[in-house]
Amino acid sequence: MHDVLLGLAENPALPAKVFARLVANGDEDVLFTLARRDELTRPQVRDLVAVGNPSLTGFMVRVGLVPWPEIPTEQPGRLLDAVLGGVAPAAVWRAVATDPNPETRQEVAYADDAPADVITSLAGDLDLPVVAAVAANPNLPPELLPRLARHPSTVVRQAVAENENASPSLLAALLADGGAPAPTRCGACHRREAACADHAPGVRRVRLAAAGHPAVPSAGLAAFLDAPENTVTTFAARTDLPVDFLHRLATHPCDDVRAVIAANPAVPETLLRTLAADHVPEVRRSIVENPSVPLDLLTALVAHERMPGGPVPRVESATEPELRTLASSRVAQARALVADRTQLPRVLAEQLATDPDIAVAQRIAARSELAPERLAEIVERHGPPVFAAVARHPRCPSALLQGMAAHPAATRRVLQEIASHPAAWPETLLLCLASEDLDTRRRVAVHPALALPVLESLIDGPDGLLAQDAAANPALPERVMERLVTRALRE
Repeated sequence: MHDVLLGLAENPALPAKVFARLVANGDEDVLFTLARRDELTRPQVRDLVAVGNPSLTGFMVRVGLVPWPEIPTEQPGRLLDAVLGGVAPAAVWRAVATDPNPETRQEVAYADDAPADVITSLAGDLDLPVVAAVAANPNLPPELLPRLARHPSTVVRQAVAENENASPSLLAALLADGGAPAPTRCGACHRREAACADHAPGVRRVRLAAAGHPAVPSAGLAAFLDAPENTVTTFAARTDLPVDFLHRLATHPCDDVRAVIAANPAVPETLLRTLAADHVPEVRRSIVENPSVPLDLLTALVAHERMPGGPVPRVESATEPELRTLASSRVAQARALVADRTQLPRVLAEQLATDPDIAVAQRIAARSELAPERLAEIVERHGPPVFAAVARHPRCPSALLQGMAAHPAATRRVLQEIASHPAAWPETLLLCLASEDLDTRRRVAVHPALALPVLESLIDGPDGLLAQDAAANPALPERVMERLVTRALRE
């Protein structure tokens, strides 16, 4: 019955009376599940705190559910939990900021809503990780960043270089030589008693952090072409790079760097056409994702490359005349791109619904702009390959769902989509429940249209996951919930 109780605790339609009985049951897993529910009432929060489970109360305090006056005074770690939960008064912040445990002070130093005076005091902490946490805090008072950028340790300077609010001038100085004055400590120094003879590795990390910051001036980035791949790919996505630098990045030996350049909207058309001949498919496919790619190049690429998984930026920004041109293209993949567009004119949706290409049909069938009456025509024209897409249409007729579920060629994916559709009939759900696929069966178990006798059979069945899902079904009557809790308490 443990799975059933967990399902009840997850049930979005759980009545207050049953909630209270689940709290009284005292099972820790159930209690935590109840605590994670959306929109708990104040009495429900108090009931959970009253259980007296320190772990449960600590969790609820950390997520901000318990006001400061209602946190039990004997609760372990109550001060830090209240700080992290955003419910602590200023005096508590100041108390925690002077905790003898440096790990506690470090958590305070990086907390989002730490008061400015607390952050300022921790900037002078004797423990280096605490100061580094202060330097990385995006809510750091702006006047502290220049001060921390002059910190003797490269560890703190690196944190400054990674702070999202670091200014371009500050980043330029860190990018050039790690900042001034020259650092006297680095990460390696702090792991030994004597200082390093050379802090070059630490300075290099500071410079790399600055190079990867979106606000650093682009002028000094050319010296970092040999930087680690993640740093180069970060600045390769910038749209303010000089054209000659873009050309250099387009010949970078790393495939991922060239792929980022191929997707960069600032890349000139001539360079995009050069990259279209790159020997790596990922680079060529990245051009398809470029918001500035010319439509003729886009069409040529999708004719021979794997189709993207969703809407592409250039088609998203296309004008209606451009959309009509693409929708009438001889290249089926170009028509499929139109079918994937987030906002699609109804006239184009109706046009693409008659497309003979299966890839276009699979993309257009789920579109809400398409009249439901068209779905049967698409199914008749293309058969089982479009079943899953048709079942995703928000207004797919119930009878059509039934017919597809009963079809001998209905795949696991098709049955999953049908089992999730709000218009599925109870008898359609039974067809899906007969599937050997557990995910399909679990989707059936939480469907509100599932007949009550079937729900109860799943709850009483041997499969714990299905029992839990069935107990979480919002259509489960309150009387059945009450009976299940009573049975659980007896067992």
